[in-house]
This record gives sequence, structure tokens and C-alpha cells, in this order.
Amino acid sequence: MTHSNDLDFFNRIPVACLLVNKIGRPNFICNLKFLALVGYDDSQMSEVFIRDFTKVFDEADIVAFRKQLRESEGTKKSVKQELKLTRSDSTRIYTVIEAEVSEENDGNYILCALTDITEIKKAQNDYMLEQERLLAVLRNFDDDLFEYDFEDDLLKLFNKDVLLKDSFGDSRWIKYPDFSKNLAFDRKFHPEDETKIRYVIEQRCDARLQVRLRPNEGSEFRWYEIEFNLLQNESDNSIGFVGSIHDIDELKASTLEFKKKSQHDSLTGLYNNASIKEIIEAYFQKDGREKTNALIILDLDDFKHVNDTYGHRFGDSVIRAAADTLNYTFGENDLTARIGGDEFLVFCKDILDMSSVNEKVKKMFDNFSANPVGEKEQYVIKASVGISVSPQDGSTFKRLFDKADRNMYKVKRSGKNSYNF
Repeated sequence: MTHSNDLDFFNRIPVACLLVNKIGRPNFICNLKFLALVGYDDSQMSEVFIRDFTKVFDEADIVAFRKQLRESEGTKKSVKQELKLTRSDSTRIYTVIEAEVSEENDGNYILCALTDITEIKKAQNDYMLEQERLLAVLRNFDDDLFEYDFEDDLLKLFNKDVLLKDSFGDSRWIKYPDFSKNLAFDRKFHPEDETKIRYVIEQRCDARLQVRLRPNEGSEFRWYEIEFNLLQNESDNSIGFVGSIHDIDELKASTLEFKKKSQHDSLTGLYNNASIKEIIEAYFQKDGREKTNALIILDLDDFKHVNDTYGHRFGDSVIRAAADTLNYTFGENDLTARIGGDEFLVFCKDILDMSSVNEKVKKMFDNFSANPVGEKEQYVIKASVGISVSPQDGSTFKRLFDKADRNMYKVKRSGKNSYNF
């Protein structure tokens, strides 16, 4: 293959080619396409071959390739590997060199074809770099990530344990087929929150939800914030969601605790004045106007005398004892609040008749009498109580409060320690 006719044919091959000597010292014959690939002319390339072939060829790649050639003799196997080249302008290019070792070869040179894969290699390197960046981000990302497909009803959750081991195969997903159909059966979400998830899926809209779910089977519910970001194809058709799941259980607990503290009186634990007013007004705006309700205002009699005689610490004990009696006397459906220094409010929602309220108020007075405050003092709580009833006395907090307040002052003026409708 080293005759002039052979070399003419060699130069007419429309791809970069080398004649590689498979024995002895590295020796090559290249065609015109190869010269164009590396940016040398024939005389320059001859100088490279004479002085230092590693100026163009990566020595380790050539040694590995020639070793494969020797090992493939007589096997008719194709030999193929990457070969790095350095162009005349010192830029590095990547190729794949391929040869098929044939028993019919009549010399020591084997024809090899080279394919330029520099752009492919660059794309692969860019992809791997992007994956490394993604891994770096995810290693410091506390949220769980998910994808959801509308058509397949398939939710896929990133498996962080696999992902953080630099794996990007299919095992990186934890899959939940028939996700929306199995919401109720899987019992992962709190029953009250299932409808929220189902609504977002049905409406196909961006959303951010705070829901309760079990992180593991058999575990307690925790609060999470789930963000749904709608995915659309080129035709603007909705195809699914990508999103994140963020654990907010501790934040939620502290928020609920703060809200509870802001709504409740610090001394008694009952609702405070502002919160009970807000709750009752919201109740009437919803469906409370159509029901029979009772609002009770209770003012401790001669409480200033208690503070002046026994001291404020004992006075606080009397306030707490009064609050405990209200909680003990009235039911779970009733709302109790401390609305002033020695003034309390009870709201009985959706009562069947006034006799039940009457019985509870009488029982409250009995409990006051039966449970005096203090070991030495044995102070018996006394109170004046005014009651109003909706809808006949009004269907707003203000009207009911004013009417109950007037009834309470009637009791104050008529001798105290009693109640008045």
C-alpha cells in the first residue's frame, strides 16, 4: 500500500486516514484529509514524524491503539478508540480512530479512519459539567424534587440517596403510578388535605400548598409546603408539573404556637378579647345567623376588694380559678374568653333551647360555691352574669355583646351574684 498508485488512491479517500505501522517504532502515513484536520502541509507533517510525533499525536493513545492492533491480529476484530490530536495552532481536537485488522493485509501498515468528535466531546463535557453543577446544588438543597405526568398519572420523586452518589440513571426516581387514583388508599396525605392535592391536579394550575403527609409508612403526619409549577409543551398544552416539597413542620409548629399565644390570654389560656370577637364575627358571616346562640358576659363581683385585701398574686389565682370553672362547666362546642381584668365571655353556639344554657349557668354558680380559692382564705367566687340570645337580640357580635352587657349591669344594680337574660 506504499506504492505511488496506492498513495494517490489514499489521498482521494474523503475522510481523514492514517496508515499505521503496527510493529516497530511509531510510523504513520497520512492522507490530505488528515493534513487538513490537523492544519499541517505535507512537508511540515514529515518533519513532525521525523522529530517528535507526540507534537500531533497523544503518545498514550497511540501506544494503547497499537497494542490493540497487535492483540487483534488474526481475529478479524475491529479496533476502535479515542485519539487526541494537537493541531498546528495548538488547539486540542478529539477523534475516534478505527481499523479492522485483516489477515489479507500484505504489509505492516494498516489503514485507519479518523472521525472528528470534538464537538460531540465538548457537548459531553458540557453535559457532565452541568450534571456536576446540579449535583453540587442538590447536595446543599434540603427540598425533595418531583415530576408529575398528567397523561400517565405518574409521580416521580427524586431519590436523593441515589442522586448524591453521582448516579443519573433511571434509579434516581422513586415512582408512584396511578398517583391521583391512589391518594385516598395510600394514606400518605392527611384526609383533610387530599382534596387540595386533587384540586390542583384537576385544575392544572400553579400552586403552593401547605399539607400534612407521612414521610414514611407508619410515621406521624408532618407539615410540608408543596410547590407545583405547571409544565407545557410546544403547543401550550399542559403536560404535568415539576415542583418541590419542603419540610415546614417545625416552622408550622412555632407559627401555630405563636398564633395560639396571640389569640389566648397569657394568665388563663382562654381566648382574649380581640380573638373571640374575630371568631364570633366570622361565625356569623358564615352560617351562624341561621342558628340559635347565646352570648354570656360574666363579671366577678368585688374583685378590687380581693386585690386590695389579699394581694394581686391571690387575685391572679382567683382569675385562673374562674377560668378553670368556665372550662369545666361549659362544653367543647362553647367558646370561653377573658375579655378584661375580671371580665369573661362565653359563647354557646347552635343551642337547641335556652334551658341548656340556663342549666350550665346554674352549674357554674354551684361550682364556684363548691370550690373556694385558697387554703387559708377559702374565698368563694361570686359573679354577675348577663346573657343575650341570637337571633332575637341581634345577629352581630356588637349587638349581642351590648345586650348581654346591659343585662349584666342590671344584675350588678340588683344585688350581684346572679344572672339575667
